[in-house]
Amino acid sequence: MPLHIQNRVVHKAPSSVKDFFHSYNTFQDASKQLTKHKPEVVGPKGLLYVGQREYGGTTPDDDVIKIIGSEDATTCHIGVLRHTGSGATSVLHFDGSNTQQGLHSMIKLVNDLSVMKPEGRLELHLVGGFDDERRNSEDVSMDIFDALVRCDADIHLVTACIGEHNTVYKQGIPFPIIYGIAVDMETGRIFNATFPDHGPDQPLRSAYVFGGGRSNLLVYNWQQKQLSIGPFKYTPLRNIDYLLSLSNAMYRQYMSTSPAQEPESFENDVRACLQHMKDFPDSTALFQGNIPRCYSKLPNGKWEKA
Repeated sequence: MPLHIQNRVVHKAPSSVKDFFHSYNTFQDASKQLTKHKPEVVGPKGLLYVGQREYGGTTPDDDVIKIIGSEDATTCHIGVLRHTGSGATSVLHFDGSNTQQGLHSMIKLVNDLSVMKPEGRLELHLVGGFDDERRNSEDVSMDIFDALVRCDADIHLVTACIGEHNTVYKQGIPFPIIYGIAVDMETGRIFNATFPDHGPDQPLRSAYVFGGGRSNLLVYNWQQKQLSIGPFKYTPLRNIDYLLSLSNAMYRQYMSTSPAQEPESFENDVRACLQHMKDFPDSTALFQGNIPRCYSKLPNGKWEKA
């Protein structure tokens, strides 16, 4: 089944992001509409937050999750896949790792959630990346386009707020305009957003990425309505004590694809992840019986260990 862009069937990925916008220039106007709004602060109540190399999804019938979102995307891209008939939606934070697996997993999840629901089509929204000097954003964009034309699902690309159209220059230095987005499960509205609460086990979840985990992980059990972390393994970094002794400037310079553009919390998040890997070098100890770490949502939006 083909990829659809502006009601045109596409069998070949564009040669570049610039080529994509040249061929499909109406995405520029849609990007302007999205980037002109300041980020809305989304609290924890009703929120499912997915981090880098994670995805999750549900339907509008879910009485626990009302908004799904992700942020801290500099060169990363956030994908939102929605079925127009059922309203089933999945969000994935793409960073260039196992992109095809991630896209396939999103599609399967949304299709599973749409069984016995009204007919509709799969619509994809992509937001993230910017015109960075190292061209890491370009690589992520092209990986996604390549995965889209290779997949066997019938997908309609609706939003592509990426690359130059998600870029603002400050004193000659490019920055992303949008770092995070959210989707309202009831209406399907996608908006610029920021999230003070990223949920539990953040150092552990980051350790999966730092420790060599390549697949994109599902973090929400929509049947049990629980946040579900792992089980997974990670490999602690060598010379962990030395890494913990490094300055914040060193973290930013050598542990990021976009040092100048990272959010203020970047260094603290890295340090917390490294400390976690030092304290728990064997990840299997955190998943007793090889079962996930599960959390239930409280009325105030916080997650409680199940």
